[in-house]
Amino acid sequence: MRARVVFRKQVSDGNYGTEAAEVSMELGGDVYDTTEEAIALALEQARRLVHEELGRSPAWRVRDAVKPELPEAPEDLEELPL
Repeated sequence: MRARVVFRKQVSDGNYGTEAAEVSMELGGDVYDTTEEAIALALEQARRLVHEELGRSPAWRVRDAVKPELPEAPEDLEELPL
C-alpha cells in the first residue's frame, strides 16, 4: 500500500458557476515507511500546483480567491518598523 495525498480546491466564479482544480500524488515506498515530513512536503506541492492553476483562470473572482493573503497589520502601531 502506498501513501497518497490529494489537494482539491473549488472556487465560485461569481456567476453561479465554479472552477475547480485537483492534484493527486502517490508517494514512493510503503505507506508505513513514509514520513510525515514527506507527506507534508507532497501536500504543500500539490496545494501550490492547484493554486497556480486557479490563478491562471480567466475569471477574476477565481484568481482573486487564490491569491496569497497579505499579512495582518499589528494592532499596536508602535510595533511597526520605521
